[in-house]
Amino acid sequence: MYQLLAATAQSLTLVVTAVALIRLFVESKRENRRQGQRNTVTFITSTIQRQHEMYERIYRDKSVFQDAADGSDQHYLLTSYMSYLEYLSAAVNMGVLDKDVVDKMIGGRLIRAWYDFDEWIVRQRDDLRNDAVYRELQQLVLKLKPRVYSGTAPQAHIPASGEGQAPTSASGEGDDS
Repeated sequence: MYQLLAATAQSLTLVVTAVALIRLFVESKRENRRQGQRNTVTFITSTIQRQHEMYERIYRDKSVFQDAADGSDQHYLLTSYMSYLEYLSAAVNMGVLDKDVVDKMIGGRLIRAWYDFDEWIVRQRDDLRNDAVYRELQQLVLKLKPRVYSGTAPQAHIPASGEGQAPTSASGEGDDS
């Protein structure tokens, strides 16, 4: 009888310990996600002013930036802006930054940039003979919530290798647009 009670007590102790470990694991996972979301918000808010400054200085008239020679101010500004978006996209795609937070805060801006500069991206890929140019941005845009595009329809869809095409609508509905 004593052995049965001892075995039952050990079993209950084991079950309580297992439940506590599972609960700790779940809570740790939630806290890690919250911390990742906080870090993402901090990153975006600390870089948003520079992002806006770069974006505002770029001509969105396709004839202007399409003809911008390498080394021109417009080429430098556009390359800097797109590189920022590419680095941010890579961080999201690797799980360093939270995709849902990025989507809600600046998702429309990412999608709009993809469509505003799609022809330029194609030209950069051709000029550099590198299909990976701005691939992180492209992959992220494919994952973001579609928006209603308030500008003109994109001229060139840039399919991801084996992934289909980027969404056919873009805008900043519900975010920083």
